[in-house]
This record gives sequence, structure tokens and C-alpha cells, in this order.
Amino acid sequence: MAEAFAALFEKARLGDGIARDALYRLAFFRLRAIASGLLRRERPGHTLQPTALVSELFLKLRKLDTRILSDDHFFRISARAMRQVLIDHSRHKRPVKTVPAELIPELLLPANQKAIDPESALAVKMVFEKLRAMDAKVAETVWLRSVEGVTIQELSSQQNREMWRVRADHDFGLQWMANRLKHYV
Repeated sequence: MAEAFAALFEKARLGDGIARDALYRLAFFRLRAIASGLLRRERPGHTLQPTALVSELFLKLRKLDTRILSDDHFFRISARAMRQVLIDHSRHKRPVKTVPAELIPELLLPANQKAIDPESALAVKMVFEKLRAMDAKVAETVWLRSVEGVTIQELSSQQNREMWRVRADHDFGLQWMANRLKHYV
């Protein structure tokens, strides 16, 4: 039975429509039971249904470039692929949390740590360190302007640079950080 199942799967993978339909009929009910078990572990109200999860699985298996050794091997690979489908689905459904550039100075302030989201504050500090590694002058400008409250005119004379350049560095630094924070928060 195991060799016959593996041969059927191989024919289906190579494009044989009859083999694909036969494999689907043979495996559907067991895969649907596996999908139901996986979905019971998910949050209540999950938008994927067991049948939809099995359909997503078959789409994923069509791209698979693995030789199936037995029916047991097939169902283990299928369960793993369904878990990956669920992970991908949750990643796409999770709302993207953004930190606007205007909020970055407040998140950099050490005094406000209890009043704000600690995850966002940590992400801002990590991104600020990346900015510092990339361009120390821009990071210094963002820090002095945002945290220490130094004006653009004071920074211009302190750094011996034109006011427009100080303003541009500050704006660039905040925008660069806001763009990078999309990947952290």
C-alpha cells in the first residue's frame, strides 16, 4: 500500500490529473481530520475552515519537490505544510503596527517609559542604534533635537553646519527610523 501511495503521489506531482484526483479522494478525509485538529489549537473564530486548509495544502504540495516515500511520510509532510499555511495565514492577518516619525522623539525619552508601549520603545532604541552605526552625525542630531530639546539654530552653531543641513539630517533620521520600525513592531 505504501509503495502504491508513493507512486500515485509521484504521478500526481508530475501532472497526471487522474492520479491527482485519486490521491485527493484517498487522502481528503484523513487530511481534513488533521486540519480540524490543527485548527482546534488556533484562536476561536479562525477564518480558515478545515476544507480550505486542505485545499491550501494541495496548492502547497504541488510546488513541493520532495519524493514521497510512503503514505505515512505523505501525511507527516502534509501536517507540517498545513502548520506552515496556518503560520503564513496568521502573519498576513496580523495588523501591522506602525510608529509614526512624530512619535519617535517621545519613545526615545527615558522619562516616559512607564506611560508608553514598552515593545515600541525597545524597537525605537534598537533602530536608533542602527541609525547611529549607519550615520553617527544624523543620530547625534536626532538625539540632541528629540531628547535634549536643542533647537535647530543651537545645533547649527554647535555642529558648525548650516541650519538647513541640521533640519534635513533630523528629518531624514526620523523618517529612516520610522521606515525601519515597520519591520520591528
